[in-house]
Amino acid sequence: MHGLYAIVDVETLEQRGLELVPFTEAILRARPAALQLRDKSSGARAMLERLERLLPLCRAANVALFANDRADLAALAGADGVHLGQHDLPVSIAREMGAKMGVSLQLGVSAHDDAELDWALAMQPDYVALGPVFDTTSKELKQPTLGIEGLARLAARARPSGLPLVAIGGLDVARLRLVRPITRTAAVIGALIPESRSYVDVTERAMRLNAALLEP
Repeated sequence: MHGLYAIVDVETLEQRGLELVPFTEAILRARPAALQLRDKSSGARAMLERLERLLPLCRAANVALFANDRADLAALAGADGVHLGQHDLPVSIAREMGAKMGVSLQLGVSAHDDAELDWALAMQPDYVALGPVFDTTSKELKQPTLGIEGLARLAARARPSGLPLVAIGGLDVARLRLVRPITRTAAVIGALIPESRSYVDVTERAMRLNAALLEP
């Protein structure tokens, strides 16, 4: 997995007056590495319905669809994977849950410091997200930022595992060029949001972000 890991945050879209499906379609035109639906405030039924709406779009674009937190809903929708925080289900239980529902879920785990990284690696996920690298307005920060040096240090500790590493937190095109020597995969929320309600701008933003990670 290399390139843009696009996060579609439902609350942010609602605040900006952007519609879920056109916004997602605009991102998918840039062919990101993966797309995650982040839906922290809705009920289970609403999140499941949103996953089911996005799945055929992601399938058509050949882009993996992840849910945030909810392994059960990811499996029910037939999504590709789920991203788990430190206080969500353990990877082993999430994996078992998917298997019982006939779905092999890819599982990602967040890590913000050395202790959390050790825990994440012990869980044997499919990737580890490291951050926040920089301050972000897309979600409330409860951890100190790593900066590029902190990201590099955690990445060096994680690299022997061979797991893909995803940088996250306050990343835009300029900052992605700083991240690229450490990892060529990065999750982005805020930098995908257009200043106006132009979905064409969303595609252009996604293409620039993806290129910043993939260019030589």
